[in-house]
This record gives sequence, C-alpha cells and structure tokens, in this order.
Amino acid sequence: MNLKNLFLILILFIIILIISASLYFIFNHKQSQHNLGSITSNSTIGQNSTELDYAKKILIDAKETYLNATEENKTWMYLIYEPYSNFSKEFILNATFINGSTISIGHVLYKYLILHVYYENSDYTPQKIQANGIKVELLPNPSSVTYTGGEAYHYLITCDNKTYNVTLYSIGFVEASYYLTASTQKIGNLYIVQITITKELDNTAYVNELWLILTRP
Repeated sequence: MNLKNLFLILILFIIILIISASLYFIFNHKQSQHNLGSITSNSTIGQNSTELDYAKKILIDAKETYLNATEENKTWMYLIYEPYSNFSKEFILNATFINGSTISIGHVLYKYLILHVYYENSDYTPQKIQANGIKVELLPNPSSVTYTGGEAYHYLITCDNKTYNVTLYSIGFVEASYYLTASTQKIGNLYIVQITITKELDNTAYVNELWLILTRP
C-alpha cells in the first residue's frame, strides 16, 4: 500500500469518527431534552417567583457564555439569528429583571411575560397565561403536520386588542451544535425572545431554555 492510499484511509477514518461523535452527541441531546408536549394544562394569571428565578439564571448563563466566547474569539460557540440579532445581543448583555412584570434593557423599560422556561429538569409551559396586558394560548399541533429535526409550537397572542398567530421552533440538532442560541421575532409591538443554553457533560447535552414576550408599556 502506497503512502497516498494510506493517507486517504486515515482521512476517511477521521471523518467517520467525527460523524459518529456528532451523531452520538445529538442523540444524547435529544434524550436529555424536555418534551414540551407535556404542557401545564391549567390557565395561569401572572408569574411566580420560581420561574422568574430560573429565567434570571438562564440570562446570567447566556451573558457569561456570550462574553467568554467573544473574548476568546470562539464565536462558533453561539448562534444568534437575524434579522433582530442586535436586539437579541442587547437583551443578553443588558437585560435586568426588575420585578415580576418589568424588565429593563439598558435604560428602556419593557413589560414581559414568560412563555416557557426549562431549567435543570423543571419545565414551565402553561397552556394559557395572562399578565401585563398580554394574553397567550398554546394551541395543539395539527395531527396532519410533521416537522423534520424539530418541534413547532403555535401560539395565539393577544395584546392591545390585536391577536397574532405565532409559531416558535425548537430544533434539537441546532441547539446541540452551540453553547448558546438566541433569536428574536418582532410582531406588531411585541418582541418574542428565545434563548437556549446547552452544556455538555459526559457526551450528553443538557439544555436550559427561556422564551418570553416583551412589549413597551
């Protein structure tokens, strides 16, 4: 066997190892991921201190992850989606929860509502919630619709006498590929922010997740 063939075999072996490791990591991520299908069926008015504490911890982790990755020039560690990436970054870096109804981003105040928070196996996903002038209902997924590689969550959101039909996505293989993912949708006067923190331990990805709605008072 000549040197060229030996080199090609070595490259192929390395590629197979990388693919196998990635698939194993993604599989374990899916195993450790929560299931939003088991939602809280009761209606909720307001937000309690437990969910707020979890949201604060996720925001602290997001800021730490973003700053460390940026300072070490490891931008591959996070994914912040367009077109509102600047708002997502501003939220991660400068958001402060003031109380159960108000959050500041820099010097700007917003009313907020937590749609979903998952922290260390504690899952808060109310089917209906109403607070701070925002009313939200999580709709059942159509049985005839399937999604490859992720889950879709359909919401009816009512604010300022306007109702919006909003779909949010949780895509496991993308979340498993980054330590931080963040996105923002702007719908009417609402900002809908999604933040996911992924930590790896023993080849298993552990996910903490925060979804919330912001609106100017």
